[in-house]
Amino acid sequence: MRKQFGEDKIIILLGAGASCDAGMKNSIMMIRDIEAQLHEKWKKFKDLYNYIQSSHYHLERIRGVMSGDIIFNIEHLVGLLNVIINIAEKKVEVYPFIGSWEKELYLVSGSKLELAKEFKEEILTQLKTNWLIPDDYRTRSSYYKKLLDTGYNFPLRIFSLNYDMCVEANVNGNGILLERGFNENRKWDYRRYEPNEEGPQYYLYKLHGSLDWKRDNEKRLTYADSTDSVNPLEMEIIFGVQNKLQSYDPYMYNFYAFREACIKAELIIISGYGFYDQHINDNLISAFKNDSDKRLIVNVYETNTSDENIANVLSQKLGINNNNITVVNTFAKDFFNEKLNIDYFSSIFPNEDAEIDVLPQTQQLEDKEQEF
Repeated sequence: MRKQFGEDKIIILLGAGASCDAGMKNSIMMIRDIEAQLHEKWKKFKDLYNYIQSSHYHLERIRGVMSGDIIFNIEHLVGLLNVIINIAEKKVEVYPFIGSWEKELYLVSGSKLELAKEFKEEILTQLKTNWLIPDDYRTRSSYYKKLLDTGYNFPLRIFSLNYDMCVEANVNGNGILLERGFNENRKWDYRRYEPNEEGPQYYLYKLHGSLDWKRDNEKRLTYADSTDSVNPLEMEIIFGVQNKLQSYDPYMYNFYAFREACIKAELIIISGYGFYDQHINDNLISAFKNDSDKRLIVNVYETNTSDENIANVLSQKLGINNNNITVVNTFAKDFFNEKLNIDYFSSIFPNEDAEIDVLPQTQQLEDKEQEF
């Protein structure tokens, strides 16, 4: 008997790898681009980049990370640039006992640390105009339309770690309602995510911000008609590993919503996430501790390794039984086109004797009213 899913029993988490087939660049690709430009266009940032990278490696080794396991990506780079900028703006105290470190920093970043600000601006401009908005991304991201054809009979909650616009470009129109958390006045309002009879078919939670988000004159979150009108330095995005957990909305609300959704779900589908964000991993770990029958589908693309090896690594990292993890090692485009459907979701669960009520939410409400 095919597994049936009730409301809030399936959620999707999207990472950078889910958008690579649409021409977006992931963090490692961005670093490669930066390093290529350090010999030409961005030559003046070369010493600063090398200094930041070596500082990161030094810190990781002190933490006990093996050399071969150290990862340096765009998150680390921009996060450490933010630290330098905060030092320049007197938001971070540089104490006398690290005076030698301070001297080296000023040598590579200028007497006023101005190169750090300039480097960050260049990176964010590239992010907005090139890395995450290639000219043909709408066409190349069309596989995201498969989110419309999963066959799930309830509102689908999609959590994205990405800043790009792939979901928005493909999950809309023709009567499709995608809730992004903004009211009629374009102001962010958490109440938009509360259940209602005429609610949307899809809820999108962008956990780390979006290319079209910005703050208005009253510092309230809003969005622009086009990403072109958003200043790269004013984009409302979280960039930098240490900044991922913010104490204000929408980030706090969205993170809490992700936590609750993980607990309620029977199936968590993940595409393109590398499991490097501990705050995300911790919620997955907690959710599976609460429900050992929960299932995880992980779509990654890793060459020269087997699905079993990937599952073993994830099992150890998350403390999840191997039997609860299904790995689909393929391009995100192929995963969306071939596996993102209710039949495949059901196939990974053992046969069950009883079906779960799968009436749409509006029908359930009508039935309850008739009882009275």
